[in-house]
Amino acid sequence: MNVHKGMWCAGALALAMTGVSQMAQASVEESADVPQAERELVNQCHDAAMASKDGDTFESSQLLMEQQNAGDYEKGEELLLHINMLGHGTTIYNVSCNVDEQGNVTYEEFEKAGTPAGSTR
Repeated sequence: MNVHKGMWCAGALALAMTGVSQMAQASVEESADVPQAERELVNQCHDAAMASKDGDTFESSQLLMEQQNAGDYEKGEELLLHINMLGHGTTIYNVSCNVDEQGNVTYEEFEKAGTPAGSTR
């Protein structure tokens, strides 16, 4: 009888932890407060950077969704998109991608910095 109780408790705990993890992940994504169209451009730039010859440089970096200028994009116009990724320690990678008139995104270059591009610090 105690074995069954222990298995039930372990199962309930695992289920509860899964639910908490999913709720935490959802709240992080929702709290970013970045419109879907901007997210798509930023993610395309990130993917293009990761697939580029410089991709190994960014291997363990984290995308900083709020630090970008995708909101400046208007259909039918080109944009030099700037996104930022947090690297090791305080390294910030300022990544540039070109968005053409059709919305196609291509990786251009990156710079290492201590602060995100566009930061007032």
